[in-house]
Amino acid sequence: ESSASNVTTSTADGDAGEEEATETIAADVTADVVDSIPTTTVPATSGVVDATSNLESAVSNVTNSTVDMNVDEEEAVETIAANVIPTATVPAKTTTATPPPPLDTITSFYVMADAPYTDNERYNLMPRHIEELDDDVDFLVHLGDLSWAKVDKCREGAYDEASTIMKKSRIPTFILPGDNDINDCNSMTHGEEMWTKYFASFDKQYDHSLNVTRWGKLNESFSFIHKEVLYLGLNIIGGRPASNSEKSFRHSQHLERIRTIMNDQLDDFKVVVLLGHAEPTAFHSDFFGGDSGFISIMEEMGKPTIHFHGDWHAYYEREAEYGFGNYMRISLDGESSAPPILVTIDTSKTNPVKFDRRSRNLEVACCSEGWPRYDGKVVNTPRPN
Repeated sequence: ESSASNVTTSTADGDAGEEEATETIAADVTADVVDSIPTTTVPATSGVVDATSNLESAVSNVTNSTVDMNVDEEEAVETIAANVIPTATVPAKTTTATPPPPLDTITSFYVMADAPYTDNERYNLMPRHIEELDDDVDFLVHLGDLSWAKVDKCREGAYDEASTIMKKSRIPTFILPGDNDINDCNSMTHGEEMWTKYFASFDKQYDHSLNVTRWGKLNESFSFIHKEVLYLGLNIIGGRPASNSEKSFRHSQHLERIRTIMNDQLDDFKVVVLLGHAEPTAFHSDFFGGDSGFISIMEEMGKPTIHFHGDWHAYYEREAEYGFGNYMRISLDGESSAPPILVTIDTSKTNPVKFDRRSRNLEVACCSEGWPRYDGKVVNTPRPN
């Protein structure tokens, strides 16, 4: 507007000749546009160069317009405005893309087994252990033996009391069967009925997003993948099986399921966690051993595999059994002699597995700083009598 005003004033001055009018207009327009450049939002030299180029073109157009005496004053002003104003372009504002949030690669969970066995556990120790669990942990797994069949005789009250304690857990809770829950009862059918009534699909009473697959006669075994970790909760019970044919069929179901996961979802997980009650013995060789057994499948997968179990009622560690270097087996404390163990897995690390026995005087040899360690050492702590 200032440039147009100056142009009008200059062309209206009758004392100025044609050439003087042209020079005056050009000078005024140049001065006005140049003066306006520092106040623009053009952030880079290229913007100024474009503005200068547009200015020179405008001045040339102004000169041509004013030299032509057939163009009246108003047309000259419009010509200048049309040539100067539209060409003063401002580059688009540059924005920096916000990086995506880091992938959540950390899972934490508790594991316990073989409790409660006594009234002191039922009314004192085990309820306190459950009450002290951190709400921020993802889930809890009880590996079985929630009563002592020899003393409790698989009475319904023992199942009910244990279930009441476990329901006090504020985090999603899974329960697997142990031999004292079903196999060691005088009637295995009664044991199955009681376990189904009080413990089957125990996690369903919680609102959680874990995509759980179940199988087995009682839907007691399960699997899910969470934050790049495959969890296998299997009905592998200790002691002499009540039926060899039932045991063999159950183990074959487990292996079939695991093989399916390997074929269909191998790229979806980096670590395997095996959860089951039994300490491996000769009764479980059909599951762990052989060319098509669990260890062979794990070796084929090539994933670090950590195995938590109960049954022995005492803590110890075994690494690289069956000749599989990426395999760690942990036997848990029983009878509420220690709190549930806390496991943390961070799949962004090369040694992703850590766990804590959550008591000052209880140590972890293999995994307090992460496992696998890749230091060439093999950890085997004594198996308590």
